[in-house]
Amino acid sequence: MKKIIVLILIISFYGCAKTSTLTTKKLFNAEQLNALDQPIIYPTQQPAQVSSVVRVLKPGEETGWHKHMVPLHAYVMEGTLSIDFEIDGLIQTETFSKGEAWIGAVDVWHNAFNRTDQPAAIMVVVMGADGLKNTINR
Repeated sequence: MKKIIVLILIISFYGCAKTSTLTTKKLFNAEQLNALDQPIIYPTQQPAQVSSVVRVLKPGEETGWHKHMVPLHAYVMEGTLSIDFEIDGLIQTETFSKGEAWIGAVDVWHNAFNRTDQPAAIMVVVMGADGLKNTINR
């Protein structure tokens, strides 16, 4: 009897797996450059640490000028986010909308802002290292 029940469960789960609606959205595949087309370089002197947050910027809100000393991966879950990057005294603006992802620039001052009338939710995963700050504010 146990063998029959196990067989029925296996067949049931197999049938469910065949009709699964699971989908995959690939964000990056072996990406080697960040949002500013710079090579991605991981810190190697300290033990690795991974941190993640979901940051919500209300309409009109901004992060303030800051920079990251380690690579990060960001994904816009809702809304639209613009980022001003300061490069050699000039401002370069990049805009990311729902469903878009980017690899953050390392050691580049930037300010992210929401200039829309809807909230913007961004998931950020930081590839840090023990003893290194993930974010430095100006």
